[in-house]
Amino acid sequence: MLMTSCIEDLSQYNYKNTNKVTYLSVIEGYTFTSGEEVTMTAPIEFSQPFADESEIDAKFEINWYFNEELVGTGYKIKYTFKKVGGISMILKTTNRETGEVYLSDTYTVQSKSAIGWGWMLLSDYGEGKSSLSFIAPQTMYPSHKLEELFELPDGIGTGPKSLYYYYVLGSIPDNYISGLPKIIINQESGTVTLDGRNLLKDKWMADEFQSGTEPESDFSMTGFAWKRNYYLICTKEGNVYVRAMDRDYQDIPFYGTYSSMPFPFDGGAEISYFQGFQNVSYWTANEDNALMYDRLNSRFLIFVPGDYGDDYASYSPKVVYLSYYDSEGTFDPSVPKVNDLGKGTECLAAGAYEVAGTDDSGYGGLVFYPKYVALLDLNGTGNYQVYQFTVSTLSNDNHIISEASMTPFSGGSMINEKSVIRMSSNFEKNPYFYFTDGGNNLYVYSMATHSHALAYTAGSRITHLCNSPVVCEFKNYGGNSEAVNWRMAVVQEGGYVDIIDVATGKIIKVFEGSAPDLGIKKLSGFGDVKDIIWATNYDGEY
Repeated sequence: MLMTSCIEDLSQYNYKNTNKVTYLSVIEGYTFTSGEEVTMTAPIEFSQPFADESEIDAKFEINWYFNEELVGTGYKIKYTFKKVGGISMILKTTNRETGEVYLSDTYTVQSKSAIGWGWMLLSDYGEGKSSLSFIAPQTMYPSHKLEELFELPDGIGTGPKSLYYYYVLGSIPDNYISGLPKIIINQESGTVTLDGRNLLKDKWMADEFQSGTEPESDFSMTGFAWKRNYYLICTKEGNVYVRAMDRDYQDIPFYGTYSSMPFPFDGGAEISYFQGFQNVSYWTANEDNALMYDRLNSRFLIFVPGDYGDDYASYSPKVVYLSYYDSEGTFDPSVPKVNDLGKGTECLAAGAYEVAGTDDSGYGGLVFYPKYVALLDLNGTGNYQVYQFTVSTLSNDNHIISEASMTPFSGGSMINEKSVIRMSSNFEKNPYFYFTDGGNNLYVYSMATHSHALAYTAGSRITHLCNSPVVCEFKNYGGNSEAVNWRMAVVQEGGYVDIIDVATGKIIKVFEGSAPDLGIKKLSGFGDVKDIIWATNYDGEY
């Protein structure tokens, strides 16, 4: 009877699920990157918490609505945001036993642009179309085919060649670091400048020239430099085109035009190597200058901003021809002159140091000037040399070369037409440069020991190298950070990209023979990569 009585008493109770749902009023971390598949957790609290999250979906049906469209069901869902901007989110939760329905208020979920600071790639996926991808260094997540992600109906163009990135000051609302990023796609269908925030076309490059047309029939860019007061374009033909900016309009996008005539160098010129030094640290002595190698005259040239005109309104860009040596200096006569390196000499790559000196004006302050590093093929004979020269005085009307030296390059036997060479983005903090043997092997050269070592072996032939900057002055303001600094993207045939660690500590171990594993992440799916750059929203992060 006792047992019967108990059964009868229990029958008086309702054992349906009485767990109640409360939606969180504020949700954290609901900002995602477009193109990235993310896992989202419902912002729900239960009156009777579950010991195991896996039990929730058995008790409750949770439906997710984005802009009033059902996109997923479950306590956790996976979703890929394809558009940039705010999305209205409403959750509908149903108690499977009681039928009780809980409807949330409207949340706003933010989908941010896949383009930030990191690596940007220009590719051809086999159809001749220009395609952009992006790799975020924080997550190492690749966003492929940005033109599809941003839903550009006409794409970007066809026949991709090369890729460049710059910014104008302007302003971006609600952004601490203001600036309007621009992307230049050099391609056969017409070189175009895109808005770096949404990939919409800003302007055809042809319209940026005085003539309204691209100045060469095969307009193939090999270099680009942007400074506040001038723009430079270098082409495969060895020409340089200049757009000078008026002082009062230098922060306005597309103000003025490029000259349709190549810059008139004294004695003529055929520029075979061009380095705008966006990858030198912020506030360096070289930040306003561009280094060029003139194959025609076997000489280095430096492009400087120049002076204001008579009206103090516009700059008149100038070229420094590097002919004046310090009369008090001692120079090895076997080292060729900066402006006369010998017939047939080629420059394969160049980088720069920032050198501190004493201000001789009597005020006792410091001055900074550049020391350049170049890998030369002397006289075009396969005699590879590391050539260095320092310009202790560099202005619009004056310069003094205070040092010039040359050291045989230890890795010369491995250099061939398929080799890829990449200088450090900051020799003070990372005194190395990198080169390949034309195949899978990546080597590092030490400026201190004048020797090289095998650093990394990729899965297929290396086609491009792009290192992140190694300067961190602005890491606290939305730019570079120490945690993801000192990295290099190793691009290979077949659309593969390996991200490796090239921090100084790791490279020291390479030379010590401990052979550390530099690999961080292996990525794929990039098509036939034509170019890769480091993109940023601020010049101090280049």
